[in-house]
Amino acid sequence: MRTERKRAIIAIDRRIALTGLIILAVWPMLIGMRNAIPGDVIDMMMAQNDQVIPRDPSAWDWSISLWTGELVSETIAERIPAMVGLLVFGGLLSLFLAAVLLTIGTLIGRITNTPAWLFRIRQILRLIFVSSGVSAPIFMLGTLFIVFPTIWSRWEFSVEGSWYFWWQIFFVSLLPAWLLVQVGHGELMVWSEDLGHNKWQLIRHVGVKLIIRLLKLIGAIIVITIPIEMAFASRGMGRLVIEAAVTRDYPLLFGIVWFFVLIVAIVKLIADIIETAYNHFSHCSVLAESEQREETSNMRIHKGWVVFCLVLVFITILFAAVAPQFAPYGYNEIILTERLSAPSPEHIFGTDNLGRDIFSRILYGTRMDLLAPTLALIPGIAINWGFGGVVPWAVFVGILIMLIFPFSWSLLAAYLKNMNNWLGDTLEDILMLPRDIICAFPWFVLGILLMSILGPGLLQVSLVIGILLVPRILAMMREMYQSPPEGKSWLYGVLWSIPIIIIFFMAGGILYTSSFSYIGFGIPPPIPELGGMLSGTGRQYMLEAPWMARMPSIFLTILMFIWVMAGDAVLEKLGFRSKAVWVQAVE
Repeated sequence: MRTERKRAIIAIDRRIALTGLIILAVWPMLIGMRNAIPGDVIDMMMAQNDQVIPRDPSAWDWSISLWTGELVSETIAERIPAMVGLLVFGGLLSLFLAAVLLTIGTLIGRITNTPAWLFRIRQILRLIFVSSGVSAPIFMLGTLFIVFPTIWSRWEFSVEGSWYFWWQIFFVSLLPAWLLVQVGHGELMVWSEDLGHNKWQLIRHVGVKLIIRLLKLIGAIIVITIPIEMAFASRGMGRLVIEAAVTRDYPLLFGIVWFFVLIVAIVKLIADIIETAYNHFSHCSVLAESEQREETSNMRIHKGWVVFCLVLVFITILFAAVAPQFAPYGYNEIILTERLSAPSPEHIFGTDNLGRDIFSRILYGTRMDLLAPTLALIPGIAINWGFGGVVPWAVFVGILIMLIFPFSWSLLAAYLKNMNNWLGDTLEDILMLPRDIICAFPWFVLGILLMSILGPGLLQVSLVIGILLVPRILAMMREMYQSPPEGKSWLYGVLWSIPIIIIFFMAGGILYTSSFSYIGFGIPPPIPELGGMLSGTGRQYMLEAPWMARMPSIFLTILMFIWVMAGDAVLEKLGFRSKAVWVQAVE
């Protein structure tokens, strides 16, 4: 048996074995979280549902719902068909949309490849287009483009209509399509500009890579279905997980989480098998010549645009830092005589139902959205916050955990991968096993499970962000050291991934913070947070005072857009061939 074929078979066997280990490892993790439910949360559950349950979670019957008494397995089984339909058809539509966008982009690219100034303008426009597509949180799109038009038009729709199902599929497919465009663009960059007789091989290659990436995005697509089902009032698994979390029906919630982990692990295993088989049996030889690739790699995005993006990032930080001094009103300053006032010179963004100035609350909300991931980035700051003073050892430990530890971990994994044999591949997969275990949970599902146990609060959100993003930091670094700039070593890829990782970490933290607050598990009122301002009274007064939801949505989108675009700009300027780094944060 040839060495390469033997290596491919070992890789497939290894992925099957590791998937089994992932599934086995998740079970004791869930049991540990089950036993960690605090007594005060159980007291709140009994008061909220007006029922008496044992204070010891191990005494519960975990096969039935706490509040309805229905079997967890039957409740989940009823929702599976709706979820599978959204996942399958949404995935297929996202593939189609990505193919159309990539085709249009390729045609535009060939037309505008020369002169150089036109090529650079096209690069910037593509960066803006793609970054804007992946920056808008899906819950915000659902609120503004589904809930608001429905309320405004007083449109009573039937959940049985076919159009209802296809509208859900359309919204589910949007974010995966944009993410696949990023992946496809990265694949196209390493091919020759002159496709010639290889164009059909190129189409096949990119198509297979997009299918593989789509399967690996199963966790992200599951997350997307949750706010879409909430917006459409659909009876799917996404809505069920939110209802279980809000009522803290832990047997049902844990059952749903376990089901999602099984789906993610199995689908990712299928993707890994397809990828291994394709890489082994495919004999495509249409990569560009090294001279052509070097010429293309030199035509990177202009340095001035990178500086402009980083300046915008600095402005958002400054914007949040000076919020108390710059805000014309306090974030909770109530003026009942001016409640629900439209935008005016006195209140440029209007006021809410309590007469609080929305512009001031947006300033403070931006501060919260940046502060939460900052505390997660350096846990020592969070420890200092808890102590009420500066604890030098806490800062040191925080930096060690969040920067040095992931960097060293990725460096070792990159070294093992660089051995370029089956032993190095096996050792790298074993080293990355803890990351794979955490990433088997869809990030939003694991996040609301942890937040329902910990309770709302800034430090709790920061802790959960750290738990969710640390393994994804490793995935981002892995993505970059496996596709270093042309002519650079894997070590260059690991070292220069650090500034990109910090930017994407903050962008992911903003997304996570706003998502948790939107469903009531993040920053608690009256402290403003941009995602939280979209829910609650923001939706309740959507007709009477649409600016209450519109203004926070605009600022949240701009904030996400700036950080994601800055990360993509630095990524391209440094010459990394992979464009799928941000994809890792939302998987």
